[in-house]
This record gives sequence, structure tokens and C-alpha cells, in this order.
Amino acid sequence: MRLPEELTTPRLRLRRPRADDAAFLHTLFSDPEVVRFLSFRPLETREDARGILERWRLVWRQSGGELPAGETGASLTYVVQPTGEGPIGTLSVAAGRYGYELAYALARFAWGRGYMPEAVKAMSDWLLSHGVWRVFATCHVDNVGSQRALEKAGFEREGRMRRYFTFPNLGPEPADGYLYARVREPQSGRATEE
Repeated sequence: MRLPEELTTPRLRLRRPRADDAAFLHTLFSDPEVVRFLSFRPLETREDARGILERWRLVWRQSGGELPAGETGASLTYVVQPTGEGPIGTLSVAAGRYGYELAYALARFAWGRGYMPEAVKAMSDWLLSHGVWRVFATCHVDNVGSQRALEKAGFEREGRMRRYFTFPNLGPEPADGYLYARVREPQSGRATEE
């Protein structure tokens, strides 16, 4: 599946990362509260941010936006920004064996404004309308903000994953998480059996 280079909503623009995003990414990912529930520690240097940015940009260049279903590990990242303003977050789309997974981060100054639910809904709507059957996301059981964002974007909590994640900012022990998903129902209108 070829993802769009840009996706817009009434308030937001999701776009490919650019070279001038490095300073923003450093600010975003060096904030301990932003990365608290992410899989890495806060960035220490701008060089760290440039490294992440260059990897993201390289994947876009090499893939041309193509993200084949079933190829686990392949992902593309968007920068999220309000129309006419600077960046406020990131949204990644990863191909998985059982659908496409979304992951995101939002700058603290933008929390509580409904930006991430809007971005997540826009991307999941696009994926589901382009042949994808399942879009999912996971979050730590204590990450209430992420849970609310997913629910506002139309995702349903499917279950609790016991000792599934390791969050370096929370300690070495695996932690529980929730699995959320949106699915495209069969054309016949019949719900799948439970």
C-alpha cells in the first residue's frame, strides 16, 4: 500500500518529515513527560534528533511511501502540525502481520486540544478506506491521555496485554498495556463471529 505524502483535516496537516524538523524533534523527544510512555529515553542532543529524522526521511525516500501489508517492522512517520503553524507531534504507521499499527507523540503544549485524536482518526479513516481491514494501537495501562485519544478517534479497547511492554522511563520490569483497534466490517454488513 502506498501511503499519501500528506494528509489534511480541518485543523491539521500530516506530512513527510523535512530536514528542518530536527530542532522540533529534539524539543519533543527530550521532554521527559512526552517520552514517559515511549520505548526510548529522552534525547540528550540535537544530533540524536537529527539521527532519528534522517532515518525517517531515508525510509520515505527508499520506499516512496510504499508500506506493504504483512511486512513487520516497516514503518513511515509523519509530522503533525496545525494548519499555518509549526509542528506539534509525530504519527507513525507500521505494517504488521495483522494490520497496520499507529504510534504517536504530542508536544506537551498541545495536550488536551484534541489534535491527536483528529490525526489518528484521519489516518485510520484513510487506511480503512483504502483496503486495510484492521488498524490498531497499544498504550500503557496508566497512559490515560493516549487511551482517551484512541477512544475519541473511534478505536475500541480489545483487551489488556499482560507484561507486554518495557518502558525504559518507568523501569526495567515489563508492564501491562491495552490493545485498541478499528476494523473495517465485511461488505455484507454481517459482523464477524466473536
